[in-house]
Amino acid sequence: MIKLVVIDLDGTLLNPEHVVSEATLQALRALHRRDIQLMIATGRHFQDVYMLARQLDLPVSFITSNGARVHDHHGNLLYENHIPDELVGEILDLTSGYDIHRNIYQGDVWLVEEENEPLLAIHHASGFEYQLVDFADLQHEHIDKFYFNARHDVLVPIEASLQQSLGDHLTITFTTGEYLEVMNKGVSKGKALQSKLDTRGILAQEVMAFGDGMNDIEMLELVGHPVLMANAAEAVKARLPQAAIAKSNADDGVADYLQRHLLNPA
Repeated sequence: MIKLVVIDLDGTLLNPEHVVSEATLQALRALHRRDIQLMIATGRHFQDVYMLARQLDLPVSFITSNGARVHDHHGNLLYENHIPDELVGEILDLTSGYDIHRNIYQGDVWLVEEENEPLLAIHHASGFEYQLVDFADLQHEHIDKFYFNARHDVLVPIEASLQQSLGDHLTITFTTGEYLEVMNKGVSKGKALQSKLDTRGILAQEVMAFGDGMNDIEMLELVGHPVLMANAAEAVKARLPQAAIAKSNADDGVADYLQRHLLNPA
């Protein structure tokens, strides 16, 4: 019996216009009517996701910043895992001088050092916006995540440099080919989810989870009913051959799968 459904956002719950479709919203409301708990697990910032979830008008708990933060459905912070202060300067030094867009999640804000309108547009549904700052003046405490946006071939040597210098102390992962993300060592959606299951008394076998990216793998490996989106990268599908496949996010894949396998099974 499924007691909890956990869903990634970008490429999964959100359609290509980065909004929740009406069909998906109706499926989520049907879950709630059946007393099935709902959780969003994403690389996005909590403030961004919380504003989006409030539009759903449903009780949703949150794993954000790829597992660096966990909040309950009231928005109360339950858990946070910062990057150690002494490593922040090293990350900034190692990633300087490249043609990339650098982003930092610090506390309740999203910080950048230069404008990026296409990136800002992705967050239009929630209205969450970055703050423009000089990273040279950055305070190094309470940083949950760095992420870097560029072409994949530009990010590959940066990932290699970070792994070589700081790989023993940080979690460094691609979420898609154009996004490289850095969190504290051990941070993942899967680890954050396990902590939530322990406190709620839910077994991993009683969880259905949806995802499409490399940062979803630990979460999908943990649960009893993992579901990959059709639009997931082939490398992700290869890592999770046991996972079910839903239609793409462009085709309301989450809603379709929930209707066929959980809400109205044949």
